[in-house]
Amino acid sequence: MTMSRITIRCALAWASLSSLASATVITTINSALVVGDPTQLGRLSRNGIPQDWSGTELFPGVINSSTTYRYHAYSVNIGLGRFVQIEMDSVSPNTFISAYQTAYLPNSAGGPAFGFNTNWLGDAGFSGNSPSPDSVFFQVIAAPGSNIVVVVSNVGAANLGVGDPFTITVEGFIDSEFTDLPPVPEPATISLICLGLGGVLWAGRKRGILAARGR
Repeated sequence: MTMSRITIRCALAWASLSSLASATVITTINSALVVGDPTQLGRLSRNGIPQDWSGTELFPGVINSSTTYRYHAYSVNIGLGRFVQIEMDSVSPNTFISAYQTAYLPNSAGGPAFGFNTNWLGDAGFSGNSPSPDSVFFQVIAAPGSNIVVVVSNVGAANLGVGDPFTITVEGFIDSEFTDLPPVPEPATISLICLGLGGVLWAGRKRGILAARGR
């Protein structure tokens, strides 16, 4: 194997290992809804049932289909952590969080769901921290390597809840036992492995050349 091939293979190995998350937390978002965010007509009903990995929550339905609400959609790649837990810390009773697979399509269809049910994975069931002061959280299962869309919307007319700060934490696990994703070796470790492999193969190649020359 030539040195160029060693380099290529080590690079591919590092790229593969780097695709694994080194920690459970996939992303943390600190933000708030703003007046410039998109709008939708209607919103998900707050049924008081946070989704979990067993699928306890059924689609909650849509209410107030003639009322305008603000929302913001965050696309998050979950990597290998298909068991996803989403937590939102918000003291505002006027912000609500839900999750969708790949795309969020409100008002894309007729009633009674108006497209809010398309790609729906689950939601928190409550708005704001519940029970206060604890953060609200829920769980969904998504396709490995895919993007989920985490949606925050306000729940009151006339922009009620817009400007209220929140923190979202998205975590990924291998299974429902909260097994963390495999750790990723440090870049220095990969480099040493690749350098060592290259040195061994280069030394062997050199011995073969010397032997062929009768030295």
